Amino acid sequence: MGQKDSVKRTFQAVYIEVLGIGGYGSINYERAIFNESKKMITIRGGISAYQLKDYRLKFNPDLQFPLTINGNYGDKHKIEAGLGQVISTMVEARPSDNLPKRLLNFHSVLLVGYFYQKNSKGFVFRFHYSPIFEYNRYFRHWAGMSFGYSF
Repeated sequence: MGQKDSVKRTFQAVYIEVLGIGGYGSINYERAIFNESKKMITIRGGISAYQLKDYRLKFNPDLQFPLTINGNYGDKHKIEAGLGQVISTMVEARPSDNLPKRLLNFHSVLLVGYFYQKNSKGFVFRFHYSPIFEYNRYFRHWAGMSFGYSF
């Protein structure tokens, strides 16, 4: 009967991404908002720290928050495409008094790649090409890979 294909399956995952849209590395959480048959749509949020100390050598990290919506198609071997934003906060010195000033920036991202998930729970792997439009002005080629666990 066609009931098995129409049953929604939950998908949640935590993973570490090397390179990728979070910079040199990030910790991420992803959750399916649609998951039927071979099609899945997920939302993802993460965090990474670029530098932990500011120009005064005090703890004041530059942070990045990758946020995306992704579409996947396939069984255990999936193709993936997505888009999103990376929100970054960085500290620099104000020219007038040399005190720290935190800047908020937005960077648009695209991604296309491969996603592997053998079972509904367990190891997940992803490799993707993810160009970044830094400050929504400058194009940068970028790529990343992720290793994690779905539950």
